[in-house]
Amino acid sequence: MDKMMKIGGGILAGLLLGAAAVGISLLPPRITSARPRPQPVFDGGAWVASWDYRDGIREARKVQSQLNSVSYFGGVLDGQGRILVTGPWRDFRREKFTRFRAPVRKFLTVTNDVYPYGVKVKDKKPKDTELLGGLLATGESRKAHGEALLQALQGTGCSGLEIDYEQVWKDPFTAYRYVKFLQELNQLAEEKKVPLRVILEPEVPANSLIFPEGPEYVIMAYNLYGTHSSTPGPKADLAFVDRMLEKVEKMPRPHSIAFATGGCVWEPGKQPRFVTEREARALAEKTGSRPERDEKSQALHFSAKKGTESLECWYADAATLKAWKHRALEKGVDGISLWRLGGNEKIREYYPGLEE
Repeated sequence: MDKMMKIGGGILAGLLLGAAAVGISLLPPRITSARPRPQPVFDGGAWVASWDYRDGIREARKVQSQLNSVSYFGGVLDGQGRILVTGPWRDFRREKFTRFRAPVRKFLTVTNDVYPYGVKVKDKKPKDTELLGGLLATGESRKAHGEALLQALQGTGCSGLEIDYEQVWKDPFTAYRYVKFLQELNQLAEEKKVPLRVILEPEVPANSLIFPEGPEYVIMAYNLYGTHSSTPGPKADLAFVDRMLEKVEKMPRPHSIAFATGGCVWEPGKQPRFVTEREARALAEKTGSRPERDEKSQALHFSAKKGTESLECWYADAATLKAWKHRALEKGVDGISLWRLGGNEKIREYYPGLEE
């Protein structure tokens, strides 16, 4: 869930041209015959990351009565495409969240980050589409990968599966095969009664491909600015949120949107870095800066300079998240998820049910 890629339009045209060149048919996959899942009135979800587990789980406990689901972000691939679950997943397995009259479901999130030699290797490959392309290449390989994903749930304490494969839209053939894979994976999940969620990047071509009914689709509404951009700015502004909501409307229901906590720091000559709200506030205090709220994004930002060194920081707080949330509720969505729990100064203020 890191870098927002930039792709051009015309993915469907690219598919058709490629198909003509190699003499195969790439018509959009048919809508699955599997029964669509019941549509929730509203689904509140949040992620706990494996690398910040303790702080994330502490916040999850604080707001558990406002959540329908908690996702453990720790599934990756190894060099052969096998699924590895990293971090303190055994601790997450023991966690039980409660909500009045509604179960809080636990999901395992699997990404296409690749650890070639196991979980302790330093040279991981983020968002590896080459390995993923092989896993999606044929009906047999897709089925095997789908079954492996569902098998990976066993022993984790998670009853739901979440797929967060990114940068698949760069190549038209990979994009088509991925959508086909979602159709086939949904059928496998239906057979095993496993809830399925699919996390999609902001650049998902919602207008060009037909996505199968059944999973819950969650579109990221963040990383407008971030570690990939040399220009400082908020993770999202209201205009960007509106564009993402237009894409959400085109996806099969239930469909949701995700917002990001925290922010990013830019310093000349250095790689931009993500910070939590707590880290951003501490940095503002250390540099004697007074954060100001940006009208277009409702995010907070500040700049600091000491001698030849300078920095600029943009980040979200509870008021920012509320503004984005209200925008989504005005448009009508089936759910809102937060990426991510951990490092949020006043996480309870985001949830009206917990406000004093």
